[in-house]
Amino acid sequence: MSRFEYISRNQLELKNGMRHATLGDVPGQIVYGVQGKLKEHYGVPESAPPMAATLDHIVAAVGG
Repeated sequence: MSRFEYISRNQLELKNGMRHATLGDVPGQIVYGVQGKLKEHYGVPESAPPMAATLDHIVAAVGG
């Protein structure tokens, strides 16, 4: 049996209340925000654009 090791190298920056993630060698950044009921829960103005939350990405990854 061969050994496999993976180290995830990520960086998060907070800009204007949103998290910008650099994910390893993937070009560009992923921007995380909130949408739907999460906006209300976190007190984000309804006028703010809907952005995928980290929870959305987790659910999509597990479901895929």
